[in-house]
Amino acid sequence: MFDLTLRKQPQGIHFWFTVYVVFVLLGTLLHALRVRRWPGTEGRLLRLGTRQFGATELHPANQQFVPDALYEYQVNGQVYQGREISIWKMSASGVLKGAAGVLPRRVKADARGAVRVFYHPGKPHRSLLLRPGWVSLSSLCAAIAIVLAGYIGRW
Repeated sequence: MFDLTLRKQPQGIHFWFTVYVVFVLLGTLLHALRVRRWPGTEGRLLRLGTRQFGATELHPANQQFVPDALYEYQVNGQVYQGREISIWKMSASGVLKGAAGVLPRRVKADARGAVRVFYHPGKPHRSLLLRPGWVSLSSLCAAIAIVLAGYIGRW
């Protein structure tokens, strides 16, 4: 395959593209599986919603919106603040700006603002409000299968 790629043959290029994409997807799948095992603790939600990102003075259709959160939690007597909602990074613009609110809407807080915070056991300053679910894991597995099938089916 290396020789095919050097000669700019489509099969060689497609092979290395497939290897790269599968490598990235497998890394993401393994990360999601590790995050699913993170312990949880009770935290307090300080802010949740969306915010503008990037150059806001440009045309309104060019403005980017991202999920925004701020929460605090305690692990072994140490207080931490977190901002991450999920392992999935999301931004939206134009008519799709409402899509940036999908992750914040999935966060469940009680009337006091208490939320479940999942944190890395070895690095408790790393935290999330949402664990990857079975839909995320299944989607990653399906994407890996599709990419592999695309290469095998073509060559």
